[in-house]
Amino acid sequence: MAEELWKEMIRLSDLLFLTMQTEIFFILYIVSGLIIMYYLFHPLVKFVMALEWNTLITYMFAVLIMILIISAFMDVPDWRYVLYGVLIFSIIISIKRSFSIIRKDQPYSS
Repeated sequence: MAEELWKEMIRLSDLLFLTMQTEIFFILYIVSGLIIMYYLFHPLVKFVMALEWNTLITYMFAVLIMILIISAFMDVPDWRYVLYGVLIFSIIISIKRSFSIIRKDQPYSS
């Protein structure tokens, strides 16, 4: 039973390598790139978490997920406008964060 299953897996992998070689290499490039990016960014994320910069982590995830959603559901002719939107969002988040920092730094008045 296990030998038949192994032979079937080999036959399926041979079929995939012969018929979908370009797609398989594309997927392998994406997976290897994600693995490399994960290990490159892991120390940065740990550093940001140690500094308790939750706003930055939330910002990065929000921007990445929004870009994924836009690219999945819309045909974007010019990505400049997406970057303009990210820039405006960054400015709004920065102003909001600076106001919260300024409020914390003010001494209490009695």
